[in-house]
Amino acid sequence: MGLTARIRRWHYVYSWRLRYWWLDTRQGEIAHKIAMALFALIALAQVMRMTSAAVHPAPVAPTEAVWPWWVIQIIIMLVSAAISYALAPKPEAPKPQEMDAPTTEDGLAAKHHFGTVWVGDEFLLAWKMTGTEAIKSGGGKK
Repeated sequence: MGLTARIRRWHYVYSWRLRYWWLDTRQGEIAHKIAMALFALIALAQVMRMTSAAVHPAPVAPTEAVWPWWVIQIIIMLVSAAISYALAPKPEAPKPQEMDAPTTEDGLAAKHHFGTVWVGDEFLLAWKMTGTEAIKSGGGKK
């Protein structure tokens, strides 16, 4: 077994072991709670930083203009959207249904298959062309 195969096997085995530990053990439940508390503390710290920044904003130089940068970004976005629309492949119109029915021999008995099996021969009990009639809507009660 090569190095790549061993690494893949190790990754497969230990990912399932980690999944089992995280989802199905008591220690995994404790780890859930610890992770939730840790992420709550991180969120609380971020809220405190945003509040501090809102209460004590940094002074902005009067010569610095912020609005042109987001206008430039919107223009770039619109140009890239127009280019991607122009380069997108055009869908073809649907063609009318043209199918050739497979032929079968007369008098051939239908085989019975049980379970999931691979069938090598074709056998059709019926064939009908579908999709050639227009859809009519007359949604009233009869």
